[in-house]
Amino acid sequence: MVNKILVIRAEEGKVKESKIVKGKIINVLKEIVKKTAEVWDPENSDFVVIRDKYEVSLRLPLSKEEYERYSKYNLRRTSDGYAVFDIPVYVVSFDNEWQGDDYYDKKIYLISLYVNEDVRKDLESWAIDSTTKRSSSELLELEDLELEEEL
Repeated sequence: MVNKILVIRAEEGKVKESKIVKGKIINVLKEIVKKTAEVWDPENSDFVVIRDKYEVSLRLPLSKEEYERYSKYNLRRTSDGYAVFDIPVYVVSFDNEWQGDDYYDKKIYLISLYVNEDVRKDLESWAIDSTTKRSSSELLELEDLELEEEL
């Protein structure tokens, strides 16, 4: 099935490109992997492709077309009138570094299904956050929060 695929390129905390292409998500992903492999510097960076998922909620009722499009993504109904499903999200990291014990992605592509502009904005925020370098004090605060949560 041909879908609308969202392709986001983020670099150092900024969205450099956000576009919608038509195709199969796996084919779009493989093309981006090929493209990024050409510019990847194996002496200075890891090359990582991560598969994740993003939960989407849409107000019911869904159109027949929406139902057909999202039914293969663990589509379920909530008691408060929403349809919830999990879309695949792929992150291709090809320029990154270790920052202490944390991993910092300088440049990534994020590939997912295009659902609507709200989901697009959320995924753009995800890409921005993923490529935002943390200061040493922010990293310490995050570690402190994680320790407090464990206790």
